[in-house]
Amino acid sequence: MEEKDRNELQEPNRISVSRRGFFKAGAGIAPDVSNGDADVSTIAQKQFPLKGYSLPLSPKGQSSIVDAPPWYYGGEVLYLAFKADERKVKALIPPPLEMGPNPGQGAVWFVEWVSVTEARPDLAFINPERALYRECFVIVGCQYKGTPGNFVSYIWVDNDFTLARGFIQGYPKKLGRIYLTRLHELNPKIGGRQIGAKVKGICDVNAQRIVEGSMTFTRPSKPSEVPPFSPYLMRHFPSIEDPTRPAVHELTVSILSDVKFKDVWAGDAQIKFFESPFEEVVDLGPIEAQGAFFFSMGMTITGGRVLHKYV
Repeated sequence: MEEKDRNELQEPNRISVSRRGFFKAGAGIAPDVSNGDADVSTIAQKQFPLKGYSLPLSPKGQSSIVDAPPWYYGGEVLYLAFKADERKVKALIPPPLEMGPNPGQGAVWFVEWVSVTEARPDLAFINPERALYRECFVIVGCQYKGTPGNFVSYIWVDNDFTLARGFIQGYPKKLGRIYLTRLHELNPKIGGRQIGAKVKGICDVNAQRIVEGSMTFTRPSKPSEVPPFSPYLMRHFPSIEDPTRPAVHELTVSILSDVKFKDVWAGDAQIKFFESPFEEVVDLGPIEAQGAFFFSMGMTITGGRVLHKYV
């Protein structure tokens, strides 16, 4: 291989992103001026031919698996609180995060979401399947410089676009199959949200049961009783050149707005984690279930903020 070819392979693409989430002018391989390549300013003015917020980039920019934020959510949530051994929870919390004000506190969420974007606000009509997904995630209480929040330790989803969107934000998403009881007040055998109603969430991954949780409704509740959701996240992307050193490793926080709760019910909880050679959530056990909530929720995620860079 010629020396010039080696230089070009080793030189990273320098790509910038516009406010609208599309790649803009200024991208491309930096020229080797010493070898007589074109002037840097001339190359910088050349339009990068492919568009999009995320891969795959394409000529029209319509093929990206994830649209640019803001992202809009509405969902039905089963929230199951638990208490675990403080040492086991601490093992999941990366510095500079610290244990939260209630050490050992955690929760399991089962959610059925409908989600659209600024670029495709009518997505739920155009292609309902691309706007609907379910997820199950496990959070543990923590704090950053005295500000309480939750570190998202494990999460499973059932759709590809939310998997990719999770990687972008720092949610450690994996594919799974999530099931959640759907109440209906006009079904005479199921009924709606009422005292004695029961709901269950199940998370299966590659034909293995990983998480199961249930709730029995005991009383109506209020939005103010629902524990706040303030997610701390970990963005981590391996380097293609050096597997021992990540290309990106950051502690981030999601920026949420318009967070609303409705039709909140409280109740009794049961939670079970299952053994798997590919998952570690069972290592949190034994846990003590400490109550549950079921509610409707809406929110907007406008992006995130980097709190700490590890590399």
